[in-house]
Amino acid sequence: MAECTEKPPPVKLINPFSWITCPSVSLFDPAVNLSYYISAAIWFVNFYGGQFEIMIYRTYGSTGVEVSAVGFGGMRFDEKDLDSCAELVKTAYDAGINYFDTAPGYGESEKIFGAAFKQMKKTRSQKPFYVSTKTLKDSPGEVRKDLEASLKKLNLDYIDFYHFWYVLSLDVYHQRKANGVLKEFEKLRDEGLIKHICVSTHMPGPDIDKMLRDYPFEGILLGYSAMNFAYRQTALETAAKLKLGVVIMNPLGGGIIPQHPEKFAFVKTRPDETVVEGAIRFLLNDSRITIALVGIGHPKHIKEAVAAVDGYKPIPQKTIKKIRAALNESFNELCTVCQYCDDCPQGIDVPKLMDAYNHYVLMGKEADAIFRLEMHWGFKLDDDFLKDCIECGQCEKACTQKLPIRQRLKTLRQMVKKHLASK
Repeated sequence: MAECTEKPPPVKLINPFSWITCPSVSLFDPAVNLSYYISAAIWFVNFYGGQFEIMIYRTYGSTGVEVSAVGFGGMRFDEKDLDSCAELVKTAYDAGINYFDTAPGYGESEKIFGAAFKQMKKTRSQKPFYVSTKTLKDSPGEVRKDLEASLKKLNLDYIDFYHFWYVLSLDVYHQRKANGVLKEFEKLRDEGLIKHICVSTHMPGPDIDKMLRDYPFEGILLGYSAMNFAYRQTALETAAKLKLGVVIMNPLGGGIIPQHPEKFAFVKTRPDETVVEGAIRFLLNDSRITIALVGIGHPKHIKEAVAAVDGYKPIPQKTIKKIRAALNESFNELCTVCQYCDDCPQGIDVPKLMDAYNHYVLMGKEADAIFRLEMHWGFKLDDDFLKDCIECGQCEKACTQKLPIRQRLKTLRQMVKKHLASK
């Protein structure tokens, strides 16, 4: 049974009998009512019946909010049956997941969550849940309209974590800030329509560092996994120093890791562990990370994610180093995105392009590289952003893996041209 502990990182376990191990919880507390005991009974039936496992909770930055170490990413719903999708959200809630992430651009995601929240609100006072959504609008008026639309779809009166979304460069950040977007966020917070101001970004670590030091965000959402840990180390270090909540998107490499279990077997630290469990536990082991946001579209995804938390045991630093070294050994042709090549005299953003090429290497489809370039990194494909390459070879001289970067850039350029010609 879980012990009551204050040791960092802040972790709490679902435990209906916490009054036994943690004296601060009283059976006679007015907040502990009939709903609590009903929930406890259901929990034990499900737990011992093998349906649910134990969930870890961590404190989100300096907010004092206790969130599940695994969050529900709402971008992968099968929207053919919206009612079943809403049931999926409630199943995750019953399993102990209490952080739900969505966005206006995720199809019917907000609407699906809204249907589930309508029911979940009935028990929210006894069993809290927290909602994250976003806006990429660049003017105060549009931001407010976006939020109002989200609140309506989500069946909520306020958003817990509202994200300044899709920040692809420092120029984008400063422009939207200059337009008064963050001031509008502050007004919305003062009005009680949002609780915490956060940011979501795909920028490299050093740029994220500059942004986080420029504005007092309370949390950050960024991409990080066993595939690209080197790319955003600086961002995690800065977030930890500033005591921000850190939510990780694409903890499974955007689905690449579970689709190639044999290639990513090195993330497993125990014989009985799946690749999904290993990849999630790799992140859980990092005390700088608050939540690993897993895209959920099927009940088995909930089972896998929660099982990863239930079976989690601290991983020795020596083992973590082996996992990181194994990435290089297992993928000699895969760029580790160390960014030593990020000094192109022509201003070409080589690390981002190499990351996109990684997706081509792993998935074997040009469409995956194109999607990464356009939707993740924000490249405008019709700008011919590689036309200025003079093939000087500076990037290859700097590459610690001695990869054929110039040839890869040529291949990417041909992919883009072929894609544009097919439209």
